[in-house]
Amino acid sequence: KRWPTNTQKRVFHPSFLNQKRWPTNTRLPEKLRVGPWSPMAPIFLVTYVATIIYTKPQPTIEFDYELTRLFPEAHSAYWYYNLIGFLWTLFILHTSLKEMSPTIFLSYTYQSWTAICIRHGISAAAPFLPSSYHMLFQIHEILRFHCLVTATVTFTLWNFAIMPVIYFKGCNTDIKKKKFIKFFFGFNLVQAHLLNIVYAILNTIISSPRRFIVTDLWCSMATLLAYTLFYLLFMDRIGVHFYPVFSPRAHWCILTYSACVGCYVATYFGWNKLISKFIVTSAIAS
Repeated sequence: KRWPTNTQKRVFHPSFLNQKRWPTNTRLPEKLRVGPWSPMAPIFLVTYVATIIYTKPQPTIEFDYELTRLFPEAHSAYWYYNLIGFLWTLFILHTSLKEMSPTIFLSYTYQSWTAICIRHGISAAAPFLPSSYHMLFQIHEILRFHCLVTATVTFTLWNFAIMPVIYFKGCNTDIKKKKFIKFFFGFNLVQAHLLNIVYAILNTIISSPRRFIVTDLWCSMATLLAYTLFYLLFMDRIGVHFYPVFSPRAHWCILTYSACVGCYVATYFGWNKLISKFIVTSAIAS
């Protein structure tokens, strides 16, 4: 049976109009909003879950003690950066909440930003924490690749895919284009979509570099699965459609889901190559 359609129901949707609540996206085709899922969606989800379970690092997903001690020394230049970075990213979260609403935490972008903020805070606090705070050090390392990959995906997709499509295809008048450009270069959006990658690189690579290991990739893929399930089983069900290309009702959804997973894997290998060169260069310079 098809799910009942309520075209008058207000749902949250990102809009470049400065509003406290996001209006219903009436331009999104009904076939992507309501109705039965394509068989491709559950096939992908079952395969993804099985892969995550099968590839779980053995005997444990915990990082070695030596890896958990990789953070800048107290009162060093990078320690001050992490402290200032934490306060700054926290301030951006505060201003974003005032400008929009708590629903921003439903989005991939602001969940990524929140993780970056948290990791800056832990990096700044780490030199003063006793070894008994074992779980906090583990979280610090789990967030290392997670922050970098989510910032990379957000930066790349928004600036080189989503933004151009909205501007050239979604804005058919000069007035709409001007409004979108104003929205795109808004203070908070510049931080979340343009400078996010800078903060992630400074915190996860520059201040305490190390090559990523398979556990980093597995943890990030597990968090991606968690967000995917949250988006499809909760947000989509209540009518929140942030990302139409990931609609489970289209047969091509398996392509977009697979492409997203591919981005994570490509980011893992790509950043590892750059980190290796950075470590070698730093060693030669010192």
